[in-house]
Amino acid sequence: METLIDLLLVFPLVFTVSLLFDGIDRKLHARMQRRMGPPIIQPLYDFVKLFSKERIVPTTASSVIFTVLPPIAAAASILGASMLLASLLLGVSIGGDLIVVLYLLAMSSVLVMVGGSSSGNPYGAVGFSRKMSMLIAYEVPLLLSILSVSLKVNSLSYYDVISAQIMAKSMLALAFPSIAIAATAFLICVPAAAEAVPFDVSEAKTEIVYGPLVEYGGPFLALFKLAKSVSNLTLTLLAATLFFYPLTVFGGDSSFGLIALIACLVFALIFWFLTITVPRTIFARLKVGQAFKFYWLVALPLSTAAALLSVLGL
Repeated sequence: METLIDLLLVFPLVFTVSLLFDGIDRKLHARMQRRMGPPIIQPLYDFVKLFSKERIVPTTASSVIFTVLPPIAAAASILGASMLLASLLLGVSIGGDLIVVLYLLAMSSVLVMVGGSSSGNPYGAVGFSRKMSMLIAYEVPLLLSILSVSLKVNSLSYYDVISAQIMAKSMLALAFPSIAIAATAFLICVPAAAEAVPFDVSEAKTEIVYGPLVEYGGPFLALFKLAKSVSNLTLTLLAATLFFYPLTVFGGDSSFGLIALIACLVFALIFWFLTITVPRTIFARLKVGQAFKFYWLVALPLSTAAALLSVLGL
């Protein structure tokens, strides 16, 4: 019960930080293209505006599935991020929470696919197919890179992974070759998991008009966009803490709390910039086959090698 209360307490923080990071991403993206860009809090304005609009369900859609999935997707993403922030801020330890967080991330993506395909729009069906292909492409390397970390610390607890770095007074990615390789594979997977260019093949605004989201508007679209922003925060926060925990030099329980949370969020923002903002600014969209081949020929061998090296103790 106490853990549930802790998770509920950080819900507003997850909501605020994810939309703020999304706003910073949009601002930096615009400045890199020599545009002014929107204000940093524009995603919050968009969320409020969309929520004030009418709920429209297409006549061709399966109305129950179409309307129920957006809030579930948002709740799954927020819960996953809340588990991470609760561990950093309050020192909450939940056994096996890494598996739960990865499950919630995948669940959010699957719900977007199912919701889009339930709209009855052919663009939604094409988006479903493309998103499924990308999910198969990046999910295995992503899981293997996390597995490498779990094998190294002999635990599936997010709290234990951070504690191991604190006790060793060293970032895992700097201490072990296997984790350095795993971190590389994980960071490569982040743009696809975030559906950022060049791996935004499932949305592809100029090709299939947002794919699964083509028929969504108003509060439904607001919730799906929130789910995406929170998922991006979760991915970058995992990268910033599982592989490069910033407060490793201090050791002890003092490395959990407000200072730890702020430091980790700063690192997460840096990784967001490097893995989401920069690629979508400088690259063009890949074809589905090209994106799939990239992950199975680059990310998968790297993550597999990292897992094998972790088993060998390297």
